[in-house]
Amino acid sequence: MDIWTVGTSSAVPTRERGLAANLINYKGERILFDCGEGTQRTLMSEKLGLMKINKIFISHWHADHFSGLLGLIQTMEMEGREKPLYIYGPPRTEEFTDRILDTGYFNRSYDIFVEDLVEGDNIVGEGYEVRPFEVEHGINAFGFVFKEEDQRKVNKNKMQELGLEQSPKIGKLKEGETVELEGKEVQPEEIIEDMPGRKVVYSGDTAKCQNMIDHAENADLLIHEATCLHEIIDKREGHTSAKQAAEIADEADVEKLVLTHLSRRYRNNSEELREEAQEVFSNTEVAEDGEKFEVKPHRPEK
Repeated sequence: MDIWTVGTSSAVPTRERGLAANLINYKGERILFDCGEGTQRTLMSEKLGLMKINKIFISHWHADHFSGLLGLIQTMEMEGREKPLYIYGPPRTEEFTDRILDTGYFNRSYDIFVEDLVEGDNIVGEGYEVRPFEVEHGINAFGFVFKEEDQRKVNKNKMQELGLEQSPKIGKLKEGETVELEGKEVQPEEIIEDMPGRKVVYSGDTAKCQNMIDHAENADLLIHEATCLHEIIDKREGHTSAKQAAEIADEADVEKLVLTHLSRRYRNNSEELREEAQEVFSNTEVAEDGEKFEVKPHRPEK
């Protein structure tokens, strides 16, 4: 699983940073979270598989999070897309998407299906699900949890101890069956361990809130907005400072924090945001446009 921070600026793009967009590549399927201005250009320049995007999740309907949607849809048509595209977001997503699709003259060679979501909905994909949750931004706004299905993994050391390295009986053990080996019964729990699937959480735009902390709990990767330094957060209603994003990461016990949605005032000194966050949560990075983050599968302990 790879995650790209496609666009990392807030409200206004800069020469270095486009507007909000994040892409997950899960087993070849691309899933896009937000689609700000400049999204398709970065997708193309970084060769991120624009045409492989199947689902788009919009966190909220402020222009810096959806303004690249029309161009992306038109490009897909011009490139001969045939498979459906699915768009999801908070209440009024169907209404706003219909307005976008009614703008200008163009033919569409593929179907677009749109769905309004509420917290508690699950969008199920092949081996994963995406769950929206409410955040505090002054309008209907979501964060999203991308959660891989839990996995049954073989403990290789225990397998070797029992002499099962090449045995077809491993499949039966994974299915929960007891097998016989050299006259002795082997129980599934002796070599099979249930491992939690990988979890990536995207905040969208939000003030620090308990619902964000609750849904980010134990995430492998938290992509969180850090619009400004903490000293001016009171002037940014509905947003989070770098310090607050780090507090969320710390309280949610996440593995890694990536800061995005940076105000253009930090276009030449984003290091300040990283340093402020790292005082609270050391495993923090500041995202760049087109940067890739890998989340490796969980493995049984040796």
